[in-house]
Amino acid sequence: METSKERVLKAINHVQPDTTPVRLMGFEGIERWLQHFHVENAYDLIEKLGVDTCSVILTPTGPNVERGLSIWGTKANTGGYQGIGYSKERGEHPLSSAESVEDIERFAWPNPDDFDCKITDQIRQMVVDKACMAGLSVVPTRSSSISRDTSWIPVICSLFELFGFEETLIRLYTEPKIIEAAIFHLETFILEVSRKLLEASKGLADIYTCGDDFATARGIMMSPEHWRKYLKPTYRKMFDLAKSYGVKVWFHCCATFRPVLPDLIDIGMDVWEPLQAHVPGNEPEVLKKEYGKDITFFGGINSQHTLPYGTTED
Repeated sequence: METSKERVLKAINHVQPDTTPVRLMGFEGIERWLQHFHVENAYDLIEKLGVDTCSVILTPTGPNVERGLSIWGTKANTGGYQGIGYSKERGEHPLSSAESVEDIERFAWPNPDDFDCKITDQIRQMVVDKACMAGLSVVPTRSSSISRDTSWIPVICSLFELFGFEETLIRLYTEPKIIEAAIFHLETFILEVSRKLLEASKGLADIYTCGDDFATARGIMMSPEHWRKYLKPTYRKMFDLAKSYGVKVWFHCCATFRPVLPDLIDIGMDVWEPLQAHVPGNEPEVLKKEYGKDITFFGGINSQHTLPYGTTED
């Protein structure tokens, strides 16, 4: 019988594993799961559920976190449903009124040193047989780093938080210098924190997780040309850094982005998460035929309709 690590890496390397690997992505309300399955910690939970992956996350510290804010100094309005899950909406965008590159330079960009890089011997022992996924988080983790989905520090989504959604997309066209200045700081920060993560997890991590939500069910939110101009160069540097540590690149982007999927493959994406097969343009048989030799697809279950509204037979 294969170990979880062997099973996941086989799937990524296009070798048939003994069974389909299972991953538990991050979610809130883990305390209820622990009680339901009568286990004491997150590691026991993933063992109980037969999960093949685990997560090691670098989480932020520093003055903003101590004040209950994100690394950008913003606060989210959060809500939930019956104590399970949560939604968040940013009520402020600190760069929305930026008028010049100088305004971008004056912003209090986060310090890479404000990230906890400690991976304890206990965690190292716990994850030894799992496929270990190393990632970053813009907020302190709400549950154990063993089970929680590795988060991200994205590029375009960080711009959305800093400038506002519409403001960002408009400025891609009207004020490229301001956007480029912000991306420079984001890229510098992301690469340095990722380097600290990969160095701390050297010999432990099998996978570097990252991502960005630049797409919708109708396609990418900008022209492919703007995507290649603003986003692709940073992704390439992130992927190259991960590859220099000998780990796989697991990239998250929801929805569909067929015009730039070959670009992501070209710069080193190994796994695309999640494949939302119900979205037009994401037909699994077509994607497998065109790109199956190049990347591994993660997902496929319809989490918008089948899981919340479907029957047991579905």
